[in-house]
Amino acid sequence: MSSDRPLLFLSEADVQQAIDMDRALELAELGVKAEGHGEVEGDKFYMPLEDQSFIKPFSGYLRGEELAFVKTFSFIADDQAGSYTTSTVLLLDAKTGRLTCVMEADWITGLKTGASTAITAEKLSKTNSKTVTIFGAGMQGRMHLLGLAKRMHIERFYLIDVQYETAERIVHQLSSEVPAEIEPIQFKHREEAVRASDIVITVTSANKPLVERDWIKPGAFVAKLGSYQELALEVITQADKVIVDRWVYLESRVPELAMLQGQFGHPHVYAEWPDIAADHRAGRASDDEIIVYLALGIWGEYAAILPEVYRQALDQGLGRDLREHNSALAR
Repeated sequence: MSSDRPLLFLSEADVQQAIDMDRALELAELGVKAEGHGEVEGDKFYMPLEDQSFIKPFSGYLRGEELAFVKTFSFIADDQAGSYTTSTVLLLDAKTGRLTCVMEADWITGLKTGASTAITAEKLSKTNSKTVTIFGAGMQGRMHLLGLAKRMHIERFYLIDVQYETAERIVHQLSSEVPAEIEPIQFKHREEAVRASDIVITVTSANKPLVERDWIKPGAFVAKLGSYQELALEVITQADKVIVDRWVYLESRVPELAMLQGQFGHPHVYAEWPDIAADHRAGRASDDEIIVYLALGIWGEYAAILPEVYRQALDQGLGRDLREHNSALAR
């Protein structure tokens, strides 16, 4: 690609046309393995706003790529209107540093995270895992369901949300796309779903325990991806293995870890996920192990996925060239 590449603006609709879950899964695996091999640069920090809101600037670069990314993820807490998140991506030419793309990124955030967790679950869940419970029927819950259905031979999904109607609606929308049974579950019946599940995933904005330790069956894989408390503390302290994406970013952001200060810390973590993905550490040792995975996002997958979105958008003629827009304004 030349240095005079278009400066694209990609809307959510453009991004959805440029990449699908199948390709995202391939690139997520490539990216996390590259990170485990030390081939990805990146960093992030949290900028607090008012009332527990924050903006998280997030950067990454896969060695040999032509484009690096800077992404912002914003969490806005609103007790009256309801909390919400929003994301934006900037792609930069890795040789010149020039801005190459502005991308609306709520949808790609969900796609990447769902693909990333599916890759992780495939590696860390027990052999022949068939049943999954997902807490959260928003964008993240939907993408996790699609990613797992694509990557693994899942027979049944339980989808749980405090708004049962939301879970029902998502199940109706996905029933024709997913070759597995999908059942909406009322929040008050979540124990039965967890007890039946080989994989349990929490992707919510809850701030109370959704999952108790006694509900988790031997061999289960539990992935906690939300920024607020979702797990009873014993789920972590009594796990056979706790695996994290990057401890340095988790220790001050995961509320369960803050509550466990003095009881659980870095020495208790079995491994960081990129090291397992790159085969530097073993993953699951037996089908009886309960493995808990704590993650708030790393950059390898984004560093592989986002440049591909730009390339596919160029190939398909998607988006708007902001240079042409600026030239029209100048005239």
